[in-house]
Amino acid sequence: MSKERRRYLESCEVSRLARYELGGVEQKVTVEGRRADAPVVIFLHGGPGSPLPVSVGTRGMFPDLADRYVLAAWDQLGCGANRCRLGDDACIDRYVDMTLDLVRAVRRDFPSNEVNLLGVSWGSILAARAAAREPELVDHVVTYGQVLKQLGFNDEVFEALERSAMPEKLKVELRAIRGSGARNLESGMRLAGWVRKYTEGYQAQGGGMMPVGAFVRGLLESPDYTLRDLVAAVSNDFSRSERLFAEIFAVDLSDELANMRVPYLIVQGETDIVTSTRAIRAFVTECGNPNLRYAEAPRSGHMPGTAGMSLLFEHLSNFVTKGQVSCHK
Repeated sequence: MSKERRRYLESCEVSRLARYELGGVEQKVTVEGRRADAPVVIFLHGGPGSPLPVSVGTRGMFPDLADRYVLAAWDQLGCGANRCRLGDDACIDRYVDMTLDLVRAVRRDFPSNEVNLLGVSWGSILAARAAAREPELVDHVVTYGQVLKQLGFNDEVFEALERSAMPEKLKVELRAIRGSGARNLESGMRLAGWVRKYTEGYQAQGGGMMPVGAFVRGLLESPDYTLRDLVAAVSNDFSRSERLFAEIFAVDLSDELANMRVPYLIVQGETDIVTSTRAIRAFVTECGNPNLRYAEAPRSGHMPGTAGMSLLFEHLSNFVTKGQVSCHK
């Protein structure tokens, strides 16, 4: 670990690797903050099974966040520091239960603090379901890449790939997937790969690539991560969980969001077609729920990139501390 990172951790009033029982299983969660009385932010990563950019192994790597909040980072059961084989009970509700267990545990440790959720992509499903189920436990929710419905199989994905430079033989396969109506893991992975390669749906041009090398070095230097944890952060059973992905592809959060009782900010990447920015923008406008707010990140896709990540953290700060949404063009 670098001297700078060690000095920062030593300067924090809160900096520890905690162990909480979530869903009946003891799991590792890092908790860090310059001030113990700051609002808590629980980071719910995407994937599922992709604990980046904030994870158990990143304690001390996000001082700008830990200066403002008590940051709780959880590698969801089955990946990273909480690696294990996924059982047949891996389903959305089980992970929502674990999310709520984590909220309760954090509230016990910080009874006077606000507790907020920051969910990215798959993590937005957990945030929405948890806040809808027990709104009294959550003060604010901020999401990036909000799942609504038709994840990855919406018309925008198919139309963007048809317009792309994807080879014609792959477009024949694309049309077969669209025509079949099948929403399974194999088809979903094929579509995701094509979107990454042939469109800006995942990564927009000009938004800055996330510094993957710096993240990996930081994880290798982490006091809380092992090499096996790092391997399990990028390769785990989630990518083979047919049941869980079938649920994800079928999920529809329209009712939860339309009736949301918690202040809830959705930040979408300008070019995101995976969790369709166009559809989310229209939904927030049309549903008329005053608790739902919307913001857009220019030059960002489903993956925020460096510019989008900075903007997301700015939105988080303004929304949690002031109840405001920043305007950016």
